[in-house]
Amino acid sequence: MLYRRATVDDIPYFVESRKITLEREDDDSIDGILTEYFSNAMSDNILIGWVAEDNGLVISTVCFIVCPLVPNFTNLSGKVAYITAMHTAPTYRYRGVATNLMREAINDVKAQGIKKILLNSTDMGRSMYEKLGFIKNERYYEMVMI
Repeated sequence: MLYRRATVDDIPYFVESRKITLEREDDDSIDGILTEYFSNAMSDNILIGWVAEDNGLVISTVCFIVCPLVPNFTNLSGKVAYITAMHTAPTYRYRGVATNLMREAINDVKAQGIKKILLNSTDMGRSMYEKLGFIKNERYYEMVMI
């Protein structure tokens, strides 16, 4: 198993992962928008992507979107990473692949001075995130404007 930082060649895997997360994996209408987003975010260094490969086949992905916020006493850089496009192929689930991928990616994010990671989790991922040290926080509100 190979865990590595993603390159632009991995963008199609992130597009597919994102569509699976959105439960629209058969809908190609957003492919161009997602490809452009991931490409721009990678080149602007606001996206940190990681993949797990088994014999050259990408079987798990995770992306961190780096957001600059106002620095505070516990996070002097102000940078926060938000996890998206986390997905593992069904035949590789519950075998430690996603956990190992997340550990590698978290260490990379930490080495870049980012001290806070946020995410929204599915029920399936919740126990993995908790084992890795994530804590559920109920202090946040959300507004979706249509």
